[in-house]
Amino acid sequence: MRSLIVTGFVPDAFPSQHLSQDEFRDLGERLKAALGDRLRVFGTPFEYCWAAREILHDHNGDPLPVLPSCADVPADRFATPQDMARSNAVLLQRFEWLFDAAYQTPVPTEVLAWVEWSALKQRGVTEEVLQQFADDLERLPPFRGVCAPGCWPMMPINDSEAHWRFVGSSFVVHRDYAFPLFAAIRDVASARAKITGKISWDMNTLAFVELLNVIPFRWYKADHDETQFTRYREAVA
Repeated sequence: MRSLIVTGFVPDAFPSQHLSQDEFRDLGERLKAALGDRLRVFGTPFEYCWAAREILHDHNGDPLPVLPSCADVPADRFATPQDMARSNAVLLQRFEWLFDAAYQTPVPTEVLAWVEWSALKQRGVTEEVLQQFADDLERLPPFRGVCAPGCWPMMPINDSEAHWRFVGSSFVVHRDYAFPLFAAIRDVASARAKITGKISWDMNTLAFVELLNVIPFRWYKADHDETQFTRYREAVA
């Protein structure tokens, strides 16, 4: 195969209030059934996630007083700010999973796509939509860099709120940029945490990396629905 879709989950990282563990696992099982061997699934304990080790804890493994960058932690999703900080560490793990998948997969695989474990809960996202996306990944020439859907044009980033330059739940990266992307995400997130004492979302951090202009990006207009998958073919055509 020339393409591979990557997803993952971190079991019981924090007590989620908007989606039960059973609901979360059921969505992932549907994703696995829909994509079969075109999907690589990672499952990493929280303590082994790179941001949990490097941002939320010191070199001795002791917890650091790191808070989420969000100024108003949503009470319907998180019981405490610390739970949201743990959630953000989980969100940042996707970039290491993509890097791992790139270097554990045979060379003919040119392109890797991230698809959120719970993507099937989003409006208009069905098994058929994801299967067509997988077909598009396989047949279309890939963009050499990061090809990512999003809602907003490029603009200054207010890291105290969700920044929807990218939707976050899906994006595509060329194999050659899997490690540079992970390295850039890790460096940006770590530097910002050391300076601010806060850990941000995955999509905000990806928007900061885009601004560095060190990795080729191709953005296309989409939302948190089926358009993030159906418009990919137009983006790379």
